[in-house]
This record gives sequence, structure tokens and C-alpha cells, in this order.
Amino acid sequence: MKEFIQRKNVMKKILVLTDFSANATCAAEAGLMLSGKLHTDLLLFNTYIDYATMSSYGGAGWIIDEFTERKKSSLRGLESLTEGLEYFSCELEPDNRKPVISFELNDCSLEMDVADILVKNEVELIVMGARSHDRDDALYGDDTNSIVNHVTRPVLIVPAKTDLKQIRKAVFATDFDEADFKAIHYLVKLGKLFHYQLEIIHVIKPDQKAAGQSAKALAFKEKLTKLKYQGLTYHEAGGEDVINRLNHLCTETGAGLLALLHHQRPFFARLFTHSKTKKALSELKVPLLVFPSKMN
Repeated sequence: MKEFIQRKNVMKKILVLTDFSANATCAAEAGLMLSGKLHTDLLLFNTYIDYATMSSYGGAGWIIDEFTERKKSSLRGLESLTEGLEYFSCELEPDNRKPVISFELNDCSLEMDVADILVKNEVELIVMGARSHDRDDALYGDDTNSIVNHVTRPVLIVPAKTDLKQIRKAVFATDFDEADFKAIHYLVKLGKLFHYQLEIIHVIKPDQKAAGQSAKALAFKEKLTKLKYQGLTYHEAGGEDVINRLNHLCTETGAGLLALLHHQRPFFARLFTHSKTKKALSELKVPLLVFPSKMN
């Protein structure tokens, strides 16, 4: 019982994954603002080892020197980022909580590190920067895909120059999955803090019949009405390419946040299944909030 009480009283955290790029810094600032609104603390994390390049090293001495320098660089970056965020935390809105900012660094793969952090901490949300097309970040992109495939907490992926305070509308793509309602409840929670409209969209391909009157759709819409969230709407939209249609809808309606459920399939199933989430990551124009199907 004592152990349960201690766990219950642990302050929740927003986990920010950073590689110190411009996009990652923007993501850290977004994480700070979310921490203030959600009354959580903030945990910064950087992994300083690029395992894809290890085979290029010629000798053990060179590897040790390189790893030592990377660790020092990671520590300096995290200290600098923490200092900057602590300065900006003074500008949070009066009713926001000023978060305690801490950081960790490690030399394991990002996927392994994040799994360990989630076990040890009450993580509310994971925030990371979007891929930058101005640099060779293929590895970072692979890490992003790996994170959304394995975590059990929502992941917010933030492009550069994002200001979450300017979000007036959020779009959530649904296939009437039962797990969608966990995501929608979380979006409603955020909506009460940001005062945005929440638009639930079901995209219908040309070769599909309208789903609006199906038993599944009717049951889904009935559950939506019970949420009693002002500004909540539902409609269907036609489109051949789901992600392109959603991106166009965000542009057309001025939506500042796109959200979707990511089905975390076993490895071999993923090999033969096109991932809408991966496509969304590669075409990201607005912040993307990914809800894992195994969210707890």
C-alpha cells in the first residue's frame, strides 16, 4: 500500500526528446508551455550515440575519444537548453504551473532509452521535433518511426516555428476504432486548455461507400454527442490519398493540429502494411499528435 501511495503522488512529466536542432528546440519550447498548462514537470533527453556510424570507426581508441566528446557535447547542450527554458518559464501564464526542468542523457538506442524512461516515470506526453528536410536526418527519422511504433504514451511531433498557443482548430482522423475514444478524450482535455474547435474527420476513398449511416458510424457519432464538448463536429470527406486529404483539410480550415491513431502492429505485419503514420510524418505541415493503439 505504501508503494502504491508513493507512486500515486509522483509528479507527471512531459518527456522532450532533443537532438539540439532548430526543430527540437521548438519542440522543447512547446513542451515547456504544455507542462505549464498540464501542471507537469519537464524531462529533457538526448542520446549521444549514432549506432549507424559505429562501423566506420577504425580503432578502439578513436571510438573512446569520440564517445567521450559526444557525451560532453550532449551534456553542454542539455545544460544550455535547460537554462534557456528556465528563463522562458518565467513568461508562462499566471494560472500555469512553473515546471521543474530536469534532463538525462545516455548512449543506448533512443527506443531502448525511452522505454526505460517510461517505466521509471509517469510520462504524460512525449514531444519531439519534426524531421528537417534541410539536413541529412534519415537516422533521426528512423528514430521517430521507432518511437511511435513502440511507446504507450501520445507523441507530439512539432515542426519548426510552431506556436501551440495559436491553435484554433484540431483535426482528428477516425476509422471508428474503439481506441479512437481514448485519443478523443485526450484531445478534449487539451481543448479545454487551448479553447480550440475539435473536428472529427472520416476520409472515404472513391471506391468506398459513404459510412455515415452504417451501424458503426452511427454508434460512434452517438458516443461523440455524449462528450458535450462545445466546438466538436464530425463530418466525412472524400479523397484518394488519406494523408494528402487531411493535410489539405488542415490548410483549408486553418487547423493547427492534426491527430490520428497509430496501429502498432507486430514487426512482420508492419513489413507488408503501408503506414499512414509514417507517410504523415514525411509530409508534416502542422504539429502531429500520434496516439498509440496500445496507449495506457
